[in-house]
Amino acid sequence: MTGLRQCKPCGLGHTVSLCLKGSQPEVQMRRRISITALAGACLLLATACGGENDASPNMSGETAGSSRMSNSAEPGASEMNLSLGCDGPFTPEATPATLASVFGRENVIPETVDGPEGTQINVTAIYPKDPARRVEVIFRNEEERTGLMSVLITSPTSLWIGPGGMRIGDGVDAIEKINGGPFQIAGFQWDYGGFVTDWKDGKLGDVGECLVQARLSPEGENVAPEITGDGVQPLSNDAEVRKARPRVTEIGISWAR
Repeated sequence: MTGLRQCKPCGLGHTVSLCLKGSQPEVQMRRRISITALAGACLLLATACGGENDASPNMSGETAGSSRMSNSAEPGASEMNLSLGCDGPFTPEATPATLASVFGRENVIPETVDGPEGTQINVTAIYPKDPARRVEVIFRNEEERTGLMSVLITSPTSLWIGPGGMRIGDGVDAIEKINGGPFQIAGFQWDYGGFVTDWKDGKLGDVGECLVQARLSPEGENVAPEITGDGVQPLSNDAEVRKARPRVTEIGISWAR
């Protein structure tokens, strides 16, 4: 996986513009932001930023909790099989009907959620009233709900396991261990702060046909100015980042087509 370039926000719902390029499709990362509590559904990628779409090889390394970077769940599923990855049931070909066949029709509900800057977006919520199992799905065609683009986990109590075994609440050390090294993030304390912008040739940058996205938010009270704001992209092993004690608050997978 090569580097990243930064694009301008496209202004579609919760789209943000941190775009992968090179061996992976260029995609814009969706953000989950609201003015009061980062409550909007803001997942990754609304449209491709351009560039070639070269297929990425499947990741073969196994890690605890998600040995094949796959995703699976069913009604009444336990914590052990709530895993999110590049293969079914969340694929670009998935529809509300196929998701309902897996999770149950009563657990697949269309919703409209708040996005950044006063925007709204249509999502399909899986287990909408169960924070431990809730997942939000974004379709490219929001009205017809076709062309699945991205899947997002944000609940602090989520039982879902992300690619490589990533979990909501994980700290930098845990993510670096899964990734096999440090990674780059957007500066904190702005609407699109804390999202991973580059996995730096790590395992999480090469998991198969989908892209892995994550957001970290600092727990520390005093966050250094040099790691805050737009245009700043520190590495996860930066001393000031470590002092801020960031933890994963969002996990997502997405596709560009």
